[in-house]
Amino acid sequence: MSVLRKARQFSVKNTATVQSADPCGDDLVHVVATMAQGDISWQPGQAVGLVVDPDGKSMRDRWRHYTVRACDQQTGRIEFLMARHDETTPGGRFLASLEPGAAFTFMGPGGNPVIRSGAPHYVFVGDRTSMASISAMVDALADGGTAPSIDIVVATPDPDRARLPTSTDHQVRWTRAATADEIRDELLAALPDELPDGTRAYVTGEMQMMRAVRATLGERGVGRREIGCHAHWTPGRRGM
Repeated sequence: MSVLRKARQFSVKNTATVQSADPCGDDLVHVVATMAQGDISWQPGQAVGLVVDPDGKSMRDRWRHYTVRACDQQTGRIEFLMARHDETTPGGRFLASLEPGAAFTFMGPGGNPVIRSGAPHYVFVGDRTSMASISAMVDALADGGTAPSIDIVVATPDPDRARLPTSTDHQVRWTRAATADEIRDELLAALPDELPDGTRAYVTGEMQMMRAVRATLGERGVGRREIGCHAHWTPGRRGM
């Protein structure tokens, strides 16, 4: 996607009012809100630029990107799966403030990667911050009619509490990991050794893990153009 097109997607300002914010799985919060402008264009996998601190001193303090779990343009309903953070951070304070009736501002949706149908096999790889994008894209494949075969590999601090909130049941290969290095190593070890021709993959989450997994998938025969990637976070960097 061109930089200009991405900028245009994130140029539409909207507001939303929280309907509910409930714990969901491994330290995630399922946030449901109603948008003031419901007639937006959204594709599974896209995110919004969300204002977490209007008074922040820099863009990195004011904004965070959150992948949309689901969006209903007719009713204006929009959903997120947000990972809890330290409440001393802008994102952590914002999430702690979300309760029914609270309002927030966002831009978009937009960005990559978005789901592309038509492949015989799909691989989804991510960490706790990837749950929204994986769930949205997996559901989109199921809505397309004949469901392809799917591998899902997710690293999370507490696999016993984790669940993938999709509309249909899918087997998930959960791995236990908390730090960036653990996430990278555990996910690399859990990747399928052999993948069918024409496999399409989506890798989201920690930046260094994403790069390592992309390289490994390439070594196992997945074409570079068939791997959609998006970094959600990396140690020491704010505002992603």
